[in-house]
Amino acid sequence: MTQQKKFDYQIKQDANTWSAEITRRISARRSSISKRQDGFVTEALAIEWATAELAGFLEKQKQANVRKSERRTERNELAAKALAEKEAKNAAFLAKREESRALALEAADDDDFDYDEE
Repeated sequence: MTQQKKFDYQIKQDANTWSAEITRRISARRSSISKRQDGFVTEALAIEWATAELAGFLEKQKQANVRKSERRTERNELAAKALAEKEAKNAAFLAKREESRALALEAADDDDFDYDEE
């Protein structure tokens, strides 16, 4: 199995001009064109544009990934906090219910009349 880059560039010749494309690998068989520039006079100019654009494109992707990671961290922390609060409320509810049951059983024991003692 060959490993291919997620983002790369391709240079194509159209008659007398060259075009450059920034491509994104979607799956093993599919790729998508993220950015395209046509009309280069030489292949060298097309390669120069493609390498510069690819570097800028990858830098933007890194920054976006960092922002998404920060948001995901915040979201996960809030979810963990909400879950902890829910579990604490549930534990308090169960403790209160158990206390009520104990008081009810104690009250029921006091109300029992023992006929044998008379």
